[in-house]
Amino acid sequence: MDDIAFAERLETLCRAKLGGDGPLAGLKRLSGGASMQSWRFAWGDEALILRRMPEGLRADDAAIDSGALDLDGQADVIESAVAHGVMAPAVRARLTRDDGLGEGFIMACAPGEALPQVLLRDPAYAGALESLPQQWAEQLAAIHAIAPASLPSSLTYRSPAQMLADLEARWRDLGGMSPIYALAFGWLERALPDPVEPRLCHGDFRMGNLLVTPQGLSAVLDWELAHLGDPVQDLAFGCIPSWRFGRYDKVLGGFAQPEDMLSHYEAITGVPVDRTRFRFWLVYSCLWWGICCLIMADIWRRGDKANPERLVIGRRVSEVEIDLLLMLSDELVDVPAPMDWPAGDIAVENGVPTGAALTEAVSFWLDGKIAATAQGHAKFEAKVAVNALGMAARDAALGPGFRASQMRRLEILGYDAPALVAALRQDPAHVTPAVHHHLRRLAAENCLIDQPRYAGLGAARTAWSQNPQTSAKNL
Repeated sequence: MDDIAFAERLETLCRAKLGGDGPLAGLKRLSGGASMQSWRFAWGDEALILRRMPEGLRADDAAIDSGALDLDGQADVIESAVAHGVMAPAVRARLTRDDGLGEGFIMACAPGEALPQVLLRDPAYAGALESLPQQWAEQLAAIHAIAPASLPSSLTYRSPAQMLADLEARWRDLGGMSPIYALAFGWLERALPDPVEPRLCHGDFRMGNLLVTPQGLSAVLDWELAHLGDPVQDLAFGCIPSWRFGRYDKVLGGFAQPEDMLSHYEAITGVPVDRTRFRFWLVYSCLWWGICCLIMADIWRRGDKANPERLVIGRRVSEVEIDLLLMLSDELVDVPAPMDWPAGDIAVENGVPTGAALTEAVSFWLDGKIAATAQGHAKFEAKVAVNALGMAARDAALGPGFRASQMRRLEILGYDAPALVAALRQDPAHVTPAVHHHLRRLAAENCLIDQPRYAGLGAARTAWSQNPQTSAKNL
């Protein structure tokens, strides 16, 4: 569907379901949204957001979690949350098949900024960030206080054991072969908490899904992962390293520490938060995100290949390898000496240009000539393409050497790759000092190709270059 037809159908929908004569104005697709699209527009004097799954793509095809809600289910949960005082934008209209716009709904456009890169760096939001831990706790407490009996029947419940089993099955179906992920699955299985009385969980409560004004939090967005479960999962989710946006030491969303929020939550609810349970959900959520990255790549392979964003996210599995090792390192046997850090620089060439050089050249051109002048979503897509080309160039230049080194280390250890995965999944005793060293090198080499500027890589270099080993479980 071209832009004109899309706008005409949206205008027809607004006239029929919202009333008035409009006009429709300012239609713009928002950046991000690898799972589904968000469009901002005005209908007369009202600012609105269209949350939409395009035609030809079903919610099941783009779901990153087997428990994810379809768009109609999301609208149901949002309406329930708003009715109970949660700061979520009101649903204004729902799409039907006859509208010709795919699945979705229209909601009010709340004021505020969602991009963490802006919120964490713009001085205008400094005051809002100071009050955000308390508002964060207030909104989660309000969500968790909603009686399950008053919620839509579309919400599902799985015990922690079921969630872990489903996650591992999905990982294996996707061909997961990371020994670090296998180690984490074993740790989680041994650390499983007892089930609790299920409550409404947002499921994706983090920086990036919150709207913030200079005065503070204004709205909670993106309810597709809402479910019935353990409230502590929600408390831990926003603390995983990938949601810190470059501020690795600020565990809560890149701006505060968990205790800054948990103390407010405990005061509001009168319920103490078990820190051991919090740690379980922190590790689980970190691993969950890594597998979601694999799922994104799988969605790209099975669906629309016009945009590389999902494939780029698919390479972020190496970030999570770094994060998991840092979280669990103090529970593993020590490495007796500082790690010899792998070289991540691309060698200077001469003669006939290599594939790495050609890829890098196209990346520089795209960044300087296209991304620099594009606007809106086109700029975002160009930046994604630049990232994809950068990964490809580093993979071509560094990958063969890194992979050869990994094979030599495995031979010395007496494993092949599947055997190491199986061993680490079964028993952490297989993590000898030599195996731990191999896992560190593996994670560092993978991340140097995929995300060399990732803040966790710098934290790992600091921790692993010291002797004795530095404890990093809280990073």
